[in-house]
Amino acid sequence: MKKENFLIIDGNLLMFQSFYATYNPYNSYVMTSNKGVTTNGTFQFFTTLINLLEELKPKYLFIAFDAKGKTKRHEEYPDYKAGRTKAPEIIYEQFESVKKLLTLLKINHNEIVGAEADDLIATVSKINEVSKYIYSKDQDLLQLVKEDISIIYKNPETKKFATVNKDNFYDIYNFYPNQIPDYKAINGDTSDNLPGVKGIGKIGAIKLLEQFGSIHNVYDNIDKLTLKMQEKLLNSKEMSLLCYKLACLNNNVSDLQLDKNLYLYNIDIENAKDYFIELDLLRVFLRLENLKW
Repeated sequence: MKKENFLIIDGNLLMFQSFYATYNPYNSYVMTSNKGVTTNGTFQFFTTLINLLEELKPKYLFIAFDAKGKTKRHEEYPDYKAGRTKAPEIIYEQFESVKKLLTLLKINHNEIVGAEADDLIATVSKINEVSKYIYSKDQDLLQLVKEDISIIYKNPETKKFATVNKDNFYDIYNFYPNQIPDYKAINGDTSDNLPGVKGIGKIGAIKLLEQFGSIHNVYDNIDKLTLKMQEKLLNSKEMSLLCYKLACLNNNVSDLQLDKNLYLYNIDIENAKDYFIELDLLRVFLRLENLKW
């Protein structure tokens, strides 16, 4: 019997994608409502959401956001995600518009102080008896891929949705989903400001994982490596193991409930109509209203 689909969305990633898809810092024009409210990101956010709904026809839907403030990962590593360029203020205004619309539509969404959206997604992904599709391009979430969890994203070349699943994962990455934290422990991750092991890149990381399976097993068998490789690994051991820890998702966010019926896709389109009209997003409203499956 085919399982019903559960669409889980990385809300922050979708919002930033949506904003920058139609924003040019060198062009003063940006999509706004008649009242002057910036709506380019809001429009594209819901356009992509509708496209995903049409593609997957999910019975369940959840959208996770990052909460404001530091997380437990920042406490462990103050430079976590440091160096990111601050986005224009007009994107943050649109986060509020999007969340208001999601609330009016009665679409389950959440943000929890101290946790990242990734952790919320990892927790909700434990719900059984459904096929989970996570919309994201965040490398951390790849560690969740297994029999009933796939990553879905828009292919920039074909402009169509593509999936990473248990069947094609190794062919794409040359290691396994559960090795994502180990891979980042060695190769690092510039987007999260994780340095990994200095002097060992992507190819070296893959070779080590192929030979030893995990970063801990690499250090347990370090005497089997060349002296040069040993030196690189030992010089970065503390940081490497910290990177591993930071890359592991927390799938036990206590404030989230794991009853799939709490995430039923059953939107109240009429309840959001006035706000869609206020934002001059009638076209989005009509597409949502006409969604049927």
